[in-house]
Amino acid sequence: MRQKSARKLKIAIDELKLVSSFEKGKVAGDIGIQLSGLWLQGCQFDGRQLVDIRDADGQTSELIHVPVCYVGWIGQDAASPHPADATVETPVYHSLDREQLLCTLQVPNQGPASARILGGVALFLNGSDV
Repeated sequence: MRQKSARKLKIAIDELKLVSSFEKGKVAGDIGIQLSGLWLQGCQFDGRQLVDIRDADGQTSELIHVPVCYVGWIGQDAASPHPADATVETPVYHSLDREQLLCTLQVPNQGPASARILGGVALFLNGSDV
């Protein structure tokens, strides 16, 4: 996908950055893909961004199924779908054992990014280990 995007945008492959959004239209459809079946651990999700756990006792379910995530490669100089200060770098793992890191995504976030990092927030392609 990265190589195809570089060819379509007519720029070097190492001049691309990976962007993501849970809002349709924020990542160009002609150079992006849709990731479905992602699971989130470590915080809650309001449909567009990561948010603090709102339960009175501070508990949330182990995994939360998130909606389709739109992902694509764009030029490093191109505007990202979300401001950098409103995102947090979130690892995407193959499964819950966190042994195989697939990539990291800049995920829209409400609140300080440090809270997500300390909370161990991560996305998973395979939530079947639960």
